[in-house]
Amino acid sequence: MSRSVYSTLLAALLGCAGVLQADELVWGIVPIPGVFNVRDGQVVDGVLFETMQLLAARLPELHMRYEVLPISRIEQRMGEQGEMCSSGQLQSPERDQLGYFVPYVATTPMHVLVRREAMDQLLIEDGHVSLDWLLGNPSLRGALAKSRTYPASIRERLLQAYAAGQIPELGGSLGGENLLLMVSHRRLDYVFDYPVIYTEVMRHFSLSDELVSVPLRENAELVTVGIYCSRTPWGARMAGRLDQAIREVSAAPASTLAIYQRWLPPEVFDHYHEQLLQFFAQRANAAPLLFD
Repeated sequence: MSRSVYSTLLAALLGCAGVLQADELVWGIVPIPGVFNVRDGQVVDGVLFETMQLLAARLPELHMRYEVLPISRIEQRMGEQGEMCSSGQLQSPERDQLGYFVPYVATTPMHVLVRREAMDQLLIEDGHVSLDWLLGNPSLRGALAKSRTYPASIRERLLQAYAAGQIPELGGSLGGENLLLMVSHRRLDYVFDYPVIYTEVMRHFSLSDELVSVPLRENAELVTVGIYCSRTPWGARMAGRLDQAIREVSAAPASTLAIYQRWLPPEVFDHYHEQLLQFFAQRANAAPLLFD
């Protein structure tokens, strides 16, 4: 065998070995309209899926694979110390027991969604409705989605209301968007959700009555959305790598903001544009996170 042919074969074998040894990152993804849109079992687009492609470009050494799963299965896999990360998560004490949390992006606040004809039943002051007023009004039927973790600013109040029997918790679709359909079809009067999710549901589902969103007085700030990686030595290392990449992406936010602009209603994007810029500046300048 000639030296040149031998060298070519050796290089090819070493290249194959490098591919086999490449790090794999499995993402557990919950299908949520407008956030992670799934077709035929594959994630195809969505605001958070597209921002994750910016993250992937900073980590070319990682082979990223997506598994579409219910949140209960993702938490089970992490609890079993499987090598997995999950994006699109809100931080909670329960999930902190299962994984390491890495702040990633911000989402606009969760609103209350009602039928347009029911707007006159709400007590709206300065463009907001009070969560306490809603929960204390027995003539209005609301519900929580079993698959959702609600923002910290309203989570405790919602849990109290659920425990007191003021509002039920309902299952259904993996992302909880079935509750929007229940409001449209008059089985509920209101639910809590994000504008990007409702906008996507409007595009793809048949709604009996149009819904409108009203900001909650108790939940007016941006909400941090992040990544959980399993609480293992592997998860700690992966969380550290993701944190570094996230700070790099946040330092050049134009691409991320362009994704937000494509997916958010124009009035929502315009209202929160400056807050989003501030969020990414703070994230870019944050000290590296330390994991056990």
